[in-house]
Amino acid sequence: MVLRVLEPLAEINKPADSKPMRRIQSLQGKRAGMLWGGHAATVKFWPVFESVAEKKFAAEPVRLYKKSSWNPAPLPDIEAFAGKIDYAFVGVGA
Repeated sequence: MVLRVLEPLAEINKPADSKPMRRIQSLQGKRAGMLWGGHAATVKFWPVFESVAEKKFAAEPVRLYKKSSWNPAPLPDIEAFAGKIDYAFVGVGA
């Protein structure tokens, strides 16, 4: 299985103090983050996706669900979320 990680920020938008992403060898048993914006197009898909990911990677997810798919999650919420996880799955509008 190949999981490709893409940097969602353009070079011009990167903070000056950004750190390189750390790599993990396996997703198995790691702390999984589930960041989801609740977009209407994904309300049926996302719960099924989470269930499959939990079973496949034997991970207890840390969830950050937004109430609006129009705006990004607030930075303090993202920073707190990032401190609790090893990797994240990010849904539409998150």
